Amino acid sequence: MTTLHDLLAACAALCVGCVAFGQETKPTEAAPTETVAATDPFAKIASGETIVKKSDGTVDATYRYRLIEPRAEAIADPTSASRSRVPLIVFLHGSGERGSDNRAQLKHFAGSCASDEFQTKAPCYVLAMQCPENETWCAIDIRAMRERGETPKQATEPTRAMRALMQAIDEVVATKAVDPTRVYLTGLSMGGFGAFDLAARRPELFAAVVPICGGGDPATAAKVARVPFYIVHGTDDPVVPVALSRAMREAIAGAAAEAARADRAKNREQNPGAPDAPPSAPKPMPKRAPNPMYREYDKVGHDSWTPAYRFGDDGVLDWMFAQRRNA
Repeated sequence: MTTLHDLLAACAALCVGCVAFGQETKPTEAAPTETVAATDPFAKIASGETIVKKSDGTVDATYRYRLIEPRAEAIADPTSASRSRVPLIVFLHGSGERGSDNRAQLKHFAGSCASDEFQTKAPCYVLAMQCPENETWCAIDIRAMRERGETPKQATEPTRAMRALMQAIDEVVATKAVDPTRVYLTGLSMGGFGAFDLAARRPELFAAVVPICGGGDPATAAKVARVPFYIVHGTDDPVVPVALSRAMREAIAGAAAEAARADRAKNREQNPGAPDAPPSAPKPMPKRAPNPMYREYDKVGHDSWTPAYRFGDDGVLDWMFAQRRNA
């Protein structure tokens, strides 16, 4: 049996830094398992693709992805209307895993989710699309952030890779046994920036967002104020300044507090005499902390994802799987 330890050992290479940095949906059904060497720990992970089209209907680009699926017993009869539904994790890889092999994006975290150990503990789907070599999840200027202390500014329109990712998410949610109240978004490095960007574009979709060693536009905080966040960074990160995560922590905390006040006022207005509690407030794990949750790891450099993607008090996975979006 392939264990989580085996897969993590096979995927120990670090992500190499961040980057300098009318369509129509026609995603495909997950393709049969690719024929690869028997020693490949990712051999049984299904492949799929999403086609992005131009305004005139011609093909603009095809994006490939991997979809890890839960064991059959976790969803019972997948053709039944009464089938069990499980969470979906949307994972955004870093710049070092860009390419066209539809495999590199499984190096960090995503591939380990296919192990029997992981799926027994937390049955789920994991969608891991690969961003092409010359593209990014969102437009950022990492040099300006390092040298001039600038924060990201969200572009009005998503990048083509982000549009493809959103198409793939919608396809998986529509065709698989996904619990729509438990769709989780996470990413590392370039994917951490992408997670902040995507959460602001589709806040109604996600039950929790876990951006790791990334950054976002503080001006988008009001859009995600009611989405539970767990922001992670390395205190000594030499690639992506930790100040970017700290800025998003402060912006989201302020927006979440304002949203909570608005919810309490609305609750008092609609329910005179009722307890003064916002019905739509995020519900983190026990020992609740204000939104967002936040953690910095010491002496990990640009590898805060390795300690973060763990179960237990030292990681973020127990918290993430405990989140559920209000219907």
